Amino acid sequence: MVNVPLIVGLTVLVIAVVAVINLVAMRTRHHYTSTLTCPNCQRTFEYKWVPGVSFTTVRLGKSRYLECQLCHKWATFNVWNTRKEAPKG
Repeated sequence: MVNVPLIVGLTVLVIAVVAVINLVAMRTRHHYTSTLTCPNCQRTFEYKWVPGVSFTTVRLGKSRYLECQLCHKWATFNVWNTRKEAPKG
């Protein structure tokens, strides 16, 4: 007889452990800073990011659809071509 609640519980536990390990691994990856110019307000700002990790943006290949930190309007920014490696932390 298979104990379904035990299997489901173990599956959830394994997924949670893998997610935590992935988040820790992402913190040790390369961090970048991009100097972006907003197409709406024409002002520049610094955007810090880690490749593969986007919680506040929509990834569009090398570009990101994100909110301008200055005028708070959404636009598409090319973060890949304007990147420079930043210190971790």
